[in-house]
Amino acid sequence: MDFAESLLQRKLLLIGNFILTSGKTSPYYLDLRRLPNYPEFFTVVDKAIDELRNIKFDMIIGIATGGIPLASFVACKLGKPMGYVRLEKKGYGTDKLLEADVKDKEIVIVDDVATTGGSIERSAEEIIRNGGKVSHALVIVDRKEGAKERLEKMGITLHYLYSIHDILKSILPKLNDNERRMIEEYLVKNVER
Repeated sequence: MDFAESLLQRKLLLIGNFILTSGKTSPYYLDLRRLPNYPEFFTVVDKAIDELRNIKFDMIIGIATGGIPLASFVACKLGKPMGYVRLEKKGYGTDKLLEADVKDKEIVIVDDVATTGGSIERSAEEIIRNGGKVSHALVIVDRKEGAKERLEKMGITLHYLYSIHDILKSILPKLNDNERRMIEEYLVKNVER
């Protein structure tokens, strides 16, 4: 079973009508927070390690919550320190967004999915505010809706393990006519190749 088919069968890729973090409406939703529940996650970890092998960095920072499991596994396997960025401050205790000492360190940001790149951009800004440097970010799936270009403007290279275009194209035969039409229209209007 390939990765796309696995996402569909395990209901990690849902077809319907969804509002994304970016505020956009989409006919599909990737819910990769449960991916670590399944053995396919270990293939994802291995692919991530291969993708990062030739990049020089000091620490991995996961974006809460979807990026934390992958960041943890990859950091452990590579023997690198790991931290994370919260989506919002806790409102108590130290009230930090960034849970890591990044001063003078080269950081790789890890998340599950990139759409417009806003979460990665906010995380990079927080890391930079705390004295770290960010040149690379890694996601499991790039939705190909502007993240790469947005991050390039900040000097960050976006790496991804799977393209949404490839995932959706491979599952089209498994969808009903209406779902297929919605996905094909969305790909044409919203997704870069």
